Amino acid sequence: MAEIPVDRIVDPVAEARQERMNRIRIGATGLAVIILVVLLAATFSGTASNEPELTPEAIAEHAAEDENPAADELPPPQEPLAELGVAPSTGPVETPTGTPAEPGAGGDSPAN
Repeated sequence: MAEIPVDRIVDPVAEARQERMNRIRIGATGLAVIILVVLLAATFSGTASNEPELTPEAIAEHAAEDENPAADELPPPQEPLAELGVAPSTGPVETPTGTPAEPGAGGDSPAN
């Protein structure tokens, strides 16, 4: 009987290990390529270059604007859900004439 050369003997465990390592190597290379493409796209897209430069003068100007709010700004709503009509009001409602009205005393309530 003829002997099989040692280099021709196939070890199934070693072959499976080699295939697994090859798949991991291909996956890691693909992941690295995707990361590089995303980084290059982010670098050349220039989204950050559209923002104004942050200088001490700009910071001081922004702080001065925060200290002097515009006079035409509306006060924050006291009951935002009631103003949207989602929930009933819990306090007196101001009428267009400026006098407070009782809650629930509006004209849309049914008469008894």
